[in-house]
Amino acid sequence: MELHNYWPEFMAEMKEFKALALAEQPEVTVVQLVVRQIPDDFFVETLTDAGAERWEKMLGLAVAGDWALDDRRFRIMTWFTEQAPFTFRRLKELLGTLCGEGGFTATRDVSTRNLVVRVALTAKQNYKDVGALLERIVPANMTIDLSLLYNQHGLLAGFTHTQLSAYTHEQLRNEAIT
Repeated sequence: MELHNYWPEFMAEMKEFKALALAEQPEVTVVQLVVRQIPDDFFVETLTDAGAERWEKMLGLAVAGDWALDDRRFRIMTWFTEQAPFTFRRLKELLGTLCGEGGFTATRDVSTRNLVVRVALTAKQNYKDVGALLERIVPANMTIDLSLLYNQHGLLAGFTHTQLSAYTHEQLRNEAIT
């Protein structure tokens, strides 16, 4: 939107109004940009930095200014996806939303009151937030066994020794191999 396009023709030709338009146009452009970004801050998937900061403040989350925007969105999404009552099926849905399909495994043993959750290496940046989610929603009488789902022989068996020799032992165990 060019500011001078909104003035009557006789005013647009005056040098004073041309100078005024030139001086005010940068501010009008910034306002237009901000107004266009407002709908993005309504949805967690499209939050801007300013929107993430606003949601963090409203939800009482510690401000994480040095985190990547995707990590901040993930943290906010964990708060939005919590809806009681929690069932094992609902827990798996939450983990699927947060870690992605195939980004976790979850099993429970009702007789020993034990919940075992393994977060895939592809989603390991979300490990702490998954732990916090489990602490909030898993009943207090259940124990939580949370760890990373390390690469195992079955996954690595599809690669040749030449392909695997490009990695160290630690990388083969702890990194997502593609």
